[in-house]
Amino acid sequence: MKHRPSKTGFTKLLAADTMHLSADPLIGLLDLETDSGTIELAINRVVAERLMAVLVEFLQAGEGNDAPTFAVERSQ
Repeated sequence: MKHRPSKTGFTKLLAADTMHLSADPLIGLLDLETDSGTIELAINRVVAERLMAVLVEFLQAGEGNDAPTFAVERSQ
């Protein structure tokens, strides 16, 4: 199967999944299925938390119909 780039020129994310390899320490695989193939990334707790933080930051920038539909509680 030959993969074609999307019309925008950006790689399009089609699906995402995780597989747990270890609970202590927390280690797993993040599988990202894209229109140009699958990307498999090893992640740990620190990486997962950073990824969550940047995704929350991205979602909080939404306005109108794309405004966030969640609340974030931050501990200090």
